[in-house]
Amino acid sequence: MYAKKQSLISPCRHSAQDEPTGLCIITVGNSLHGDDGISSSLCDRLPARVFEDACRFDLGPHTISLSDCLRGHRAAIIIDSTCDGIAAGSVSIVDLSGMLDQPHLNLNSTHGCSAIEELKLAMQQKELPDRIIFFGIGIGEVNWKEKLSPHMEKKLPQLVNNLAFLVEKILETLKKHA
Repeated sequence: MYAKKQSLISPCRHSAQDEPTGLCIITVGNSLHGDDGISSSLCDRLPARVFEDACRFDLGPHTISLSDCLRGHRAAIIIDSTCDGIAAGSVSIVDLSGMLDQPHLNLNSTHGCSAIEELKLAMQQKELPDRIIFFGIGIGEVNWKEKLSPHMEKKLPQLVNNLAFLVEKILETLKKHA
């Protein structure tokens, strides 16, 4: 019913192709820090059909492999928790395509500085997808526990619908321009 997580040890089906294709969905967050684990929990609940033409990578709290995940894809969605003052469970969607050359770009994500640096490195190596979307989720509780807060658990069904809709629209666009 749900899609399997892509291992970072083995490359996905897109990374070996001559031309970039497909979509990668990358989650960042610490599942041992309460709501900071929202991105992985969210993707765990996406229906498997969403991943028919998309690859999933779970980076945990570290973004060092971000450029490896992006390689071979035409589009990417990076999902992370945000601490920018929006209400817990609210979504911020930012199209990063063309913004990475700004000197002081800030995502306000809980892993924003490292993610931006990794994206800028991938840009220098000419390994960025044509389109990169940041899907930020406002979080509430960040403490040492393996579960999301009850508030975030209630928000998950709507977050799943929002992300599934975004993924499907990006995949439609990729198919039209194939």
